[in-house]
Amino acid sequence: MTISRSTSARWIPVVATLGASALFATSGTARVVSDVSADSVTIAAVRLTIGALGLIAISSFVGRFKELIRLWRMPLVWVMGAGVAAYQALFFIGTGRVGVAVGTLASLALGPLMAGLLAWALGAKRPEAIWWVSTVVAIAGLTVLTLGGLDSSVSIDVIGVLAAVGAGSAYSVYTVLGSRLSTPTTNATDVLAASFIIGSLVLIPLAIPHLNELNSAAGVGLSLWLGLAATTAAYVCFGIGITYLAPGTVATLNLAEPVIATVFGVVLLGEVIQGLTAVGCALIALALVILSVSTIKGEK
Repeated sequence: MTISRSTSARWIPVVATLGASALFATSGTARVVSDVSADSVTIAAVRLTIGALGLIAISSFVGRFKELIRLWRMPLVWVMGAGVAAYQALFFIGTGRVGVAVGTLASLALGPLMAGLLAWALGAKRPEAIWWVSTVVAIAGLTVLTLGGLDSSVSIDVIGVLAAVGAGSAYSVYTVLGSRLSTPTTNATDVLAASFIIGSLVLIPLAIPHLNELNSAAGVGLSLWLGLAATTAAYVCFGIGITYLAPGTVATLNLAEPVIATVFGVVLLGEVIQGLTAVGCALIALALVILSVSTIKGEK
């Protein structure tokens, strides 16, 4: 897929990235609806494995399996795969120790900033002023959104915060490396498939002793949805974004995920939005509109 330089075509990677965020955002709602009691790390490992196999199937179906073999010979793909595994593991360690609210804030909020700075450090051009403005507004919105749902009974410890910050760092690593490796001639789906299967091989041993927790119709359904929809399909869309947009832009656009997840919670689960939550969602939405309209790029 090649995106032209026309204004209408340049919306495609932005819409694709926001579509990926919408699919990512279904994860929490799907888990609540399924009422599956499996632990988070097991679900994450199974999700990543199924998602990686789905991406490999797509690459193989269109005749690009040899491209996967070529990518597996590249050290950067292994570093990217380690980043994928580290993100999954550190995110759940962080949220387990400091709670979902603070853990999400420490990982997701820092992701865009780290991705933009890392890409710049590795030779990409300096992020434009509009990106700095929209990222600051988005981080402020995520902070307010988190404070709106913060459970004051959660004990915050240094290890948990460091794990969550590490998750944000790992996210920036695989986003930036995926962006560098994905070009109009090297398909992002292949890059993601090659790195994700590496990440799944790291995590799946942790899930093997607990796979029986997903041995039910609801467990299988949840695994397939998270693997094929919220991972395979989501990362096909994400791949379009990292091919044609700067890493920092992709990471900032992905802050749509907590907003969309909040909407799903209200519409599908009957949750009530409190004042701070509404303000946080509004700030993130404003940042996304600013970034989408002002910094769309036809090519990297």
